Amino acid sequence: MIAPTPPRLRADWTLLVPLFIGLVLRAAAMSVGSGAFEDPDNYLPLARSVARGEGLAWKGRPTAYRPPLYPLMLAPIVRLADPRPNPAIAVLHLIFGAATTWQATMAARRWGLGDRRALAAGLIVACDPVLVWQSRFIMTETLGALLVAAAVAELARPGFRGLLGGGLALGLSSLCRPSLLPGAGLVVAAALAVGPGTARRRAAHALALSGIILVVLAPWALRNAIALGEPVWTTTHGGYTLALANNPTYFRDVLDSAGAEVWTGDDQWNWWDSVNRATAGMTEPEADRFLRDSVLRLVAERPRVFARACLDRLARFWGLAPAQPVYSARVRVASAAWTGPLWAALLVGLLNRKAWRWPRIAAPAAILGLTMVHVFYWTDLRMRAPIVPAIALVAAAAELPIPGRIRRRPPAPSPSGRTER
Repeated sequence: MIAPTPPRLRADWTLLVPLFIGLVLRAAAMSVGSGAFEDPDNYLPLARSVARGEGLAWKGRPTAYRPPLYPLMLAPIVRLADPRPNPAIAVLHLIFGAATTWQATMAARRWGLGDRRALAAGLIVACDPVLVWQSRFIMTETLGALLVAAAVAELARPGFRGLLGGGLALGLSSLCRPSLLPGAGLVVAAALAVGPGTARRRAAHALALSGIILVVLAPWALRNAIALGEPVWTTTHGGYTLALANNPTYFRDVLDSAGAEVWTGDDQWNWWDSVNRATAGMTEPEADRFLRDSVLRLVAERPRVFARACLDRLARFWGLAPAQPVYSARVRVASAAWTGPLWAALLVGLLNRKAWRWPRIAAPAAILGLTMVHVFYWTDLRMRAPIVPAIALVAAAAELPIPGRIRRRPPAPSPSGRTER
């Protein structure tokens, strides 16, 4: 007789298989083609500034244009590995990817999902093409996804330990990608509305969770109050990102032009130049407010066009495939083949009442929070990478809503009084 596989060993395989696959896919993505470890958002110069002891500075001036967590993590690598930090950054991103898969699998187990569903959650995180591809760039999506997965996993722990770990992860995620902060706020609201225990206990948990998040964010706001003269809690980049997706030139070139999936060319460069000239001489917070206010005026003048733009951004954020001018037909078809079934499973998972109970509701909260942000702000398909672990968990927990089960009629007794088989 063959002895059954011990549960612990079986559970370990649900963790190790996605870890291995995720590492292989990310390593492959980093090694193929050109453009690996490009730094479009200039995080390496910020990390070098930190490594030199100058703090987060751009061209010698303190800045809050980018969030602080990722360049702070890159600073030791830059200090030790410059002028060739890319191999060390590759290792760091591989660690981030493996840790994200691990945290998603642990969250699934703490939700009470079986081994197969935990394995499914881990495999989705390991194989998701958006998340895998972003690991080859010096950008915050890879770290952001890890912190979202960690937050959901920690909040599934009972007691104050779960609140502490979840609050720390939510706060750090906001210092990595400020667009994740609304999701953190929704998690706090969920703790108050559907958390465990009495109303008083739920209020105490929500207060503790929000306090932990604020404690994590406070040093950054204090630093900005000293360096910039204003307590900026997130970044001074939000006004630009809002204006980038809501300006007359963008509306004309993309929204009103058939088949224009990507905004590029002379008109885009001219808009950038006009923004630089308009904000010349302003401090970062002043320029941030100026651009935000310009969008608010545009919305008041053209509300219908703005509403169309919001729907267009929503479609881009949840698109099945990346933009046609940028990626080949083969890549687009492969992406759609992966994403279509995943979106179907996500929808079924969201229709499950369990998804809206504590602690599982943390995953839909993260998804909804980031979606709300990118309805209004600049977006494309890669922007959803940080919530892939939350999507994976909801999809892995999906259960078809069967209204009722077919009950077998009990067998009739035979004349002798015995039950017929």
